[in-house]
Amino acid sequence: MSTQTAGRRTRRPETKLWRVPVVRVERVTPRLARVTVGGGELADFVSAGTDQNVMLYFYPDDAELPEPLTLESARAMWSRVRPLTRTYTIRRHDPDANEIDFDFVLHDAAGPASDWAKAARPGDRLIFVGPSPAYRPDPTADWHLLAGDETALPAIAAILDVLPADAVVRVFAEVEDAAEELALPTPVTWVHRSAGDALAGAVAAADLPPGRMDAWLAGERSSMVELRAHLLDERGFDRRAVRPTTYWRRGEAGG
Repeated sequence: MSTQTAGRRTRRPETKLWRVPVVRVERVTPRLARVTVGGGELADFVSAGTDQNVMLYFYPDDAELPEPLTLESARAMWSRVRPLTRTYTIRRHDPDANEIDFDFVLHDAAGPASDWAKAARPGDRLIFVGPSPAYRPDPTADWHLLAGDETALPAIAAILDVLPADAVVRVFAEVEDAAEELALPTPVTWVHRSAGDALAGAVAAADLPPGRMDAWLAGERSSMVELRAHLLDERGFDRRAVRPTTYWRRGEAGG
């Protein structure tokens, strides 16, 4: 999924399965729902922040799940029933409240994660496995580039949360239109698909800061290929500092 090297990511925490109730659902924008899960089940969840993610498990409504449902018992029943899975970034982890926020882009086309989020209500349970290691921003870089589409916004926001207050950051985010823009703690160059704009084009047209860059990029595959090529071939940045991640591929169901 990512071209990042192991040396630039945190150590992998213990992988575990959680089944946690929904406590809140908020429509952040017309096409983005924030689902908060929480409870004592999360007491031993360890978050490393930034782009750390988990694998969401979506079982058929009539699936008979074992009790207790653990990673081992879930895998043992794969020959009979196997969940649809999707990888999602943790937007926020509050260890004091034992809560985790997930942001879901609500697609028009059917999909297990989007469909679940559209119908989610307090008391529903979300099953997920993880967490993954997390990206570590380079503390020696002169400035940071964060770029992606809607699917990358939770990670971008989480990365901004851990960067020093005096860090030099440039953020580029591609969304459908102005209604999908989010409040973030640093200025953002918003790119609107409805106006025919594209992420790589916006970065190419920008006057970027001098010095050594540390870039985190994520989103649709072809966009990431184009953006990486621009940064390496046209801007001449060090390829070790440019780490694109493919979150989804245009034309493929489920992303």
